[in-house]
Amino acid sequence: MVRNLHIERQDEQGKPDAITLEEWAEAVDHIEGVRMAKGDAEVANPLTKEIVVLPNRGGDAEVFREDCHRWLRALFWTPDGAVRFAEPGMAGDPIVPLACQLADELHARVCDDRGEAITPA
Repeated sequence: MVRNLHIERQDEQGKPDAITLEEWAEAVDHIEGVRMAKGDAEVANPLTKEIVVLPNRGGDAEVFREDCHRWLRALFWTPDGAVRFAEPGMAGDPIVPLACQLADELHARVCDDRGEAITPA
């Protein structure tokens, strides 16, 4: 089952503390296996084969997948100062461990939509 997760940061009073695009890009630069994506994402609708364009707000990041030897767009910085991604639920997928490394770099945490903290398995 796929879960929607995010990297978020809170201040000392527990209020949201936005992650800036500059902070996000710097954190990505420090973690091996993650890089900032260039351009918009294009995906094909599996039913209609129509190409759908997903605009890059400048904060999309890609994760290198060893199993398919490809960079895949997986992490999406949002203007509200969070980073959103989906946990694929596949054994060996690198996204959650990499997101936890990025969260550490940002003094933030990975959590689900209920606010529960996520740690790598």
